[in-house]
Amino acid sequence: MGKLLLLVPHVAMLLNTCVGLFEFATLIYNQPKMAKLKKLLQSESFNYEECSNTTKIVEDSRAFYNRITIASYLIYWMVAVGGHLSALKNLNAESRAGRYGVNTTCYDLIPHLFVIPFQTDTTRRCKNALMVMDFGLLIIAGYIATHDTVLYSFLSCIKAKFEVVSEATITIRERTALKMHMDKHFEMLNDEEFPEFEELMYCEIKRCNANIVILIRACKDLESIFCYTLLGRSVSSLLVIAACLYIGSFLSPRDPEMYHLAEYLISGFFQMFMICYFGVFITERGAAYKTCLYESNWYSCSSRFKQAMLIMMNQMQRPLYLTIGKFFPLSLQTFVQVTKAAFSYATVLKTV
Repeated sequence: MGKLLLLVPHVAMLLNTCVGLFEFATLIYNQPKMAKLKKLLQSESFNYEECSNTTKIVEDSRAFYNRITIASYLIYWMVAVGGHLSALKNLNAESRAGRYGVNTTCYDLIPHLFVIPFQTDTTRRCKNALMVMDFGLLIIAGYIATHDTVLYSFLSCIKAKFEVVSEATITIRERTALKMHMDKHFEMLNDEEFPEFEELMYCEIKRCNANIVILIRACKDLESIFCYTLLGRSVSSLLVIAACLYIGSFLSPRDPEMYHLAEYLISGFFQMFMICYFGVFITERGAAYKTCLYESNWYSCSSRFKQAMLIMMNQMQRPLYLTIGKFFPLSLQTFVQVTKAAFSYATVLKTV
């Protein structure tokens, strides 16, 4: 049992570290693709000057992303801080009891296993080893947080662009009337009676459709970059959560290790939840766009306008989502499944 208690968390932490390095390497390797994707999302075609809400949509999305970015870095870095504090408390206790260097070594106290590059026969040197551990953990946490926040930034941007195009589609008649210096509440039975107005309406619906095609393409490009890192992160989070639950079942709330374990568990839950939560943005906005087409006051539009609208409705019949390694959609249901699997594995380990 004692060996299993040591093996389980170290395997989970090792996998988490390997996935973090893989995520960072993926970002480095796919920089040209991400630059191309960024340029695609910054297209001038998304600038609808007649829509008053577009600026607010973008600003709200940016503010939300900034808050999540700060929270991600803090939560991931707190794992290193918590590990240092719990190990330091145990080290001081062992030192006061006179057991350090006799029955206890620094390797027995560090929560994250690594090769200490110097002797740790004194408490001072063990504290130096903890600082070395912190340095490595902060770097790995930074790699993981950078990967996640880059993914969040693209998903937030795509969501905001979907909202902008949705707003532009709903107000397409009002915006067209404004461009032609007409009353925005102007009504007509058939747009074809006003060829200039009908032509401008058709150009606007084609522009909206083209922007939706760009966003669908952006989602596919984004999935090609991140689908396998998401698979690795899902497996890693599953094992980390299961390991934390398993080890935590043998600890009391007064144990210093419990606080570090709780922080690690929270970071695992937070990471998996936020990835799935941002993935839901895409699915929801894609499904909502069909409703926006219905709300665009299309009754008096020309036949070619309605045809363009029906083509896009048919296009949006297919759910829009990112996948985890081409296996599972990035959704809250997937988060629930991963959590349930983690609890199941923890229960199985408990019975061994």
